[in-house]
Amino acid sequence: MIQLLIDDEIFIYQRFGGVSRIFSELLKRLPKENKIRLHFTSTYSENEYLNALHQTVLPPFLKSYSFPLKGKMVRAILKWINHRRVNHLLKSGSIHVFHPSFYEDYYMKALDHLPIHLVFTVHDLIHEKFPTNLSDRNMAAKKAANIARANRIIVVSEHTKKDLLAQYSSVNPEIIEVIPLAHSLPSYSEPISGLPNTYILFVGERAGYKNFNQLIGAFEKISIEFPDIHLFCAGSRPFSSAEMELINKANLKGRIKQQALNEYQLKFAYENALFFVFPSLYEGFGIPILEAFASQTPVLISNRSSLPEVAGNAALQFDPEIENDLCKQMKLLINDVNLRAELVNLGNARVKDFSWEKHYAKTLAVYYSLITAN
Repeated sequence: MIQLLIDDEIFIYQRFGGVSRIFSELLKRLPKENKIRLHFTSTYSENEYLNALHQTVLPPFLKSYSFPLKGKMVRAILKWINHRRVNHLLKSGSIHVFHPSFYEDYYMKALDHLPIHLVFTVHDLIHEKFPTNLSDRNMAAKKAANIARANRIIVVSEHTKKDLLAQYSSVNPEIIEVIPLAHSLPSYSEPISGLPNTYILFVGERAGYKNFNQLIGAFEKISIEFPDIHLFCAGSRPFSSAEMELINKANLKGRIKQQALNEYQLKFAYENALFFVFPSLYEGFGIPILEAFASQTPVLISNRSSLPEVAGNAALQFDPEIENDLCKQMKLLINDVNLRAELVNLGNARVKDFSWEKHYAKTLAVYYSLITAN
């Protein structure tokens, strides 16, 4: 019986998000595994994926409990409690494999001189490639410590593996396992009131490397020729004052809308979009591509990092550093209904290559390989 420990760090940080989705998909399946005893330390979480598991598959001893406080204070308290729990379990000598859910280093001293296998997932190299503040540099340092200690490293794309080996030249390529992700959109959708009749869809965070400002610039140019088309931004936080200033300067007030959506509404937004655009300069994987494919939505992506790897031949591409190239491809998709239909068909085929069952099976194989190797 493998004693496996997964901490809940990412569930403290995220209410929604790609990383917490990955670990929720693992937690959904692990309690059913006969040869693994799962240890999961969680006191309280506002994470929607984890709370859904509490209502369904997680055994009572793995459930979270209510906590009367909220905000930064409760996050600090929860981190302190769970760090103590994880370190206690590690030092007890009962754990065989530890798979932390986020980039942390609080457990490093507990791992010293203990025969515990560390499995570490590298989702991307954003903190190393696009550091914007001290927090990013600290995160990169924590990531580096985990990479140096890890017995196995999971990456989510071949491109992320390439970036990892370029950034950390001392890493043995043989301990890296590429395990692609999947999407978790539901099979049915929930209508959204106030949605524009015709719109281009953008999903997720918008700052920095997400390249949203360039999308605004390109949309400003095509909006003159196509006055009935809107840009709809799903998820993330409301527009910042800087974004609103940019939108107003481009005379696009009322043409660009932002709204936070649940997963059923997000499905509806994909289904009714003219096409989905992903202008990011860098992604470790790119789950929204698969979400769009699964929603019968044509996809337009930047030709950078892992995005072409995930999309294959099922998406139209553009150079994210050339605004006119983005304009050109957006116009092409707007005008060519046959091209949009062709991309939908290609996306239908491509999305079948990815599933959480495949991700889980390959992750499970990593756990087993560490034990059987000894």
